[in-house]
Amino acid sequence: LGGMDWSLGLGARVMSLSLGFRGWWPDFLAVTRILRRKGVLPVFAVGNEYAGQSRSPGNYPEALSVGACDARGRVAAFSSSERFSRKRDPVVPDLVAPGVGVVSAKPGGGWQSMDGSSMATPHVAGLAALLLEARPKATVVRLERAILGSCARPPGMSEERGGRGIPDARAALARLLGR
Repeated sequence: LGGMDWSLGLGARVMSLSLGFRGWWPDFLAVTRILRRKGVLPVFAVGNEYAGQSRSPGNYPEALSVGACDARGRVAAFSSSERFSRKRDPVVPDLVAPGVGVVSAKPGGGWQSMDGSSMATPHVAGLAALLLEARPKATVVRLERAILGSCARPPGMSEERGGRGIPDARAALARLLGR
């Protein structure tokens, strides 16, 4: 919570967040809504508990939830997904991004290859940040719509596991710029 508050104070427009509680918990719902009202797109990892489970706040309708896929566009077996009995945004994750074999910093120095929805989430947050460079006054809703509208599911990827699919940066930019 302190980190989110600090980021808001610095004028952040996108937050990449890999945290949460297994299952559905309302604890971060008010915070997630505040972020959106303040013009911040909250991009949350959905978790690594396999199909049929997810983590809050990644499973909130107010979050842009991210699952993991591999280099071939297949949803990673560990990537969480869940269908909720709600009208708005019933399937999580909203989309998937590279989250298998992602090179990351290693504690103590060096590099390591890691898997997880926490490795996929920064890809989507980074896309959102780049889109905001092109259209700095874009609203959270418009930014999110551009990203989600750019997504495509490769053959064999179900909505239940991959949401809308994998985002396409060029298509997202075109959508945001109204092309």
